[in-house]
Amino acid sequence: MKFSSDLSYFCLFIVSLWLSGTFFEELLRCRLVGELLIGLLFGNISPATLLPTDKTLLILAGEVGVLGLVFEAGLSTDIRRVMKAGPRAALVAGVGIVVPLATGFGFMYGISQQSHIMEMEGVDSRRREEPDIVIEAVASGASLASTSIAIAVTMMKQQGVLDTAIGTLITTAAMLDDVVSLILLGIVSSIGGSGSGPDLVIRPMTVIQPLLASFGIILVGVIGCAVVSRAKSRKASSLDDVDLKEVAERLDDVGVRTDHSSVEEEGMALEKGSTDHKGVMTRVSGFYTRFASTIKLAGMLIIGLGYSILAEYLGSSRLLGAFVAGVFFSAFEDLCRMYDENITNSIQPAMSAIFFATIGFAIPLTKILEPVLFGWGVVYAVIASLSKLATMVVVPARIFAEEEGNREMRYSARRMVGAAMIARGELGLLMVQQAQLQGIMSQTAMVITTWSIVLATLFGVGAFSFVMKRKGLVQ
Repeated sequence: MKFSSDLSYFCLFIVSLWLSGTFFEELLRCRLVGELLIGLLFGNISPATLLPTDKTLLILAGEVGVLGLVFEAGLSTDIRRVMKAGPRAALVAGVGIVVPLATGFGFMYGISQQSHIMEMEGVDSRRREEPDIVIEAVASGASLASTSIAIAVTMMKQQGVLDTAIGTLITTAAMLDDVVSLILLGIVSSIGGSGSGPDLVIRPMTVIQPLLASFGIILVGVIGCAVVSRAKSRKASSLDDVDLKEVAERLDDVGVRTDHSSVEEEGMALEKGSTDHKGVMTRVSGFYTRFASTIKLAGMLIIGLGYSILAEYLGSSRLLGAFVAGVFFSAFEDLCRMYDENITNSIQPAMSAIFFATIGFAIPLTKILEPVLFGWGVVYAVIASLSKLATMVVVPARIFAEEEGNREMRYSARRMVGAAMIARGELGLLMVQQAQLQGIMSQTAMVITTWSIVLATLFGVGAFSFVMKRKGLVQ
């Protein structure tokens, strides 16, 4: 029997992915860095031997992983908190989107015209086409507009800050950042499908269609949440008004049999193989009860996937559809619990790890280790971090006065918000990957932007931890 090297190297890839993610999670509280590193190594070092040349299956698994990641983010969204944080969070999110988008555009547009950058991209001394430079800069700036809500929520949950006023503000603002970033991703994807270089034609509908589709997808989700919330409120109020004594009397009036003998009679009828309608319904009900959780979970996943496909078909982003579907199902506590038990805590971590590894596949190792590109990446990371710190300006300094027992932290609200918003994480990397796949971002720009996202994420994790430590939240 011939030994399969592909199988052994694939197993090594999976184990390395798990070990690296766990190590970076414990060391830096940012496992995606380790998973990205493993993808970078396995995707560049002898790809014909370390992994099969055709990585289509892994890429598809990564796409499923990121859909689950975004869907999970929607499930964890509390609409009541969003409405409560409302205008304040919207203001923070607005600054956290506009400033990074503008500074990122300006930075990438400037360096894209540098002669040494064009030489690295294999472009002659002639300037590249202006539409290419502009769209590339927009895509790069858009990737910096996102905020890693997963990292912020995880850190605040570990330190018991998640349910405070500042925790609600941070999570809501980060969620709004991600929603707008998903809309931008839909626009970028639409532009990418319009061609490149001289063939790039940006018509008004190229931008308007994904915008309208995105708002329509969100509107339907919001209406669905409102309908479910109202239905649950009516059900709860109707249950409160029920008079149990009156119900019992009505049951007696219609001759409902509740004595022991009647139960025995029904049991005997079933044992004799009764084939009446009641017997069939009883068996169907028993079958459904046995597999109810599986059927409900499968239905939720199918609806979420269907809504995601619909969003992409209409011209928006499939990730926005997955997120909105998750927000809709967040109102169903039982479904959320089943998803956590069967998906979040078992399948999702592996699928997400594969997704971040596939991003590493697309990054050339020789370029990411290029000193010039790393230097520009460091500068870009500083700009990206400072652009998110601008959110401090619009945060009330005494927000913690709203929370009892947190008065000693009231003056740190601005610094906490600014530090929490720095980390970009998964959505920023996804936008870079999609822009590169669409052909609107060069490998050089992708490397610089990826360095900025990774370094800014690491700096954001450290800064947020430092701020909480200064205020006695971290031991």
